[in-house]
Amino acid sequence: MENAEQLATVFRALGDPSRLRLLHALEQGELTVGEITEVTGLSQPRVSRHLKLLVDARVLRRARDRNEVYYRANTDVDRRRLVQDALDGLSLEDPDVARDQSRLSAILDRRSARAEMLLAELGIKPVDASTIDAVGSTLADLLEIGADDAAEDTAPLGRCLDLGTGMGTMLGLLAEHADHIVAIDRSREMRLVARARALASGLANCTIQDGDMYALSFTPASFDTVSIDRVLGVADRPSAVVAESARMLKPGGRIVVVETQLSRVDQRLLLDWLTSAQFKATTIERCDDGLACVAVAHAGGSLQ
Repeated sequence: MENAEQLATVFRALGDPSRLRLLHALEQGELTVGEITEVTGLSQPRVSRHLKLLVDARVLRRARDRNEVYYRANTDVDRRRLVQDALDGLSLEDPDVARDQSRLSAILDRRSARAEMLLAELGIKPVDASTIDAVGSTLADLLEIGADDAAEDTAPLGRCLDLGTGMGTMLGLLAEHADHIVAIDRSREMRLVARARALASGLANCTIQDGDMYALSFTPASFDTVSIDRVLGVADRPSAVVAESARMLKPGGRIVVVETQLSRVDQRLLLDWLTSAQFKATTIERCDDGLACVAVAHAGGSLQ
């Protein structure tokens, strides 16, 4: 609950047409100051002042990635409700809003083209759509998530951490069932790819940032779900990644591991790592296409 002064701060922050335009753009995903300036056509000093007010009011959050700072909508329930109420009255036919959307679409296209170029340069082939669908179906069954969750505006996965996000495949599968997903990857190129795909898909509750999966800097026991998609099979120290995942999870939280059929990680190895990290109630299922398998386990005890 908010006190009167906190509410007044939020209402003052929302009571400006330019700031509403900024918020409307950021409802669709993370953007830099430069991109927000391009979208709105406002000067960078004005944009920076607006962003500071919105961050101070906890309407927006910011995260640094090396030399760039990304802004995103705050996923806090109370803040989201207030912002959504304000934006619901914003007409998409407003000339300024329509221009903003057109410029945002151009940024999206530019990001997507850059992402495809980076993947081509790195020689990385996107995961086949049928495999993604098969993994998504298996995940939905194991995590007991589905259309009903989204319709009821619930988030059964809570706060999620995606390790070694790569192209951000897991973001597309889990975002609508999560409060917020923090996705980390050491590769700047892959972070750019994941951001492009998240923006193109309108995944505004996803944050992509630099991070070391062997030594995570987040507060212990601060996530409800950790996902690791096709990472353990190529990791130098896979058991250490599983142990770090356990340290990040709240007691009773869940870990989701996806590995391909050709991975060097077999069921016995994975069970050993999970057991050593105090995970329990492990379920492993092969996807319908037979090209991948999904494991889900629960954190037990105090992991701090």
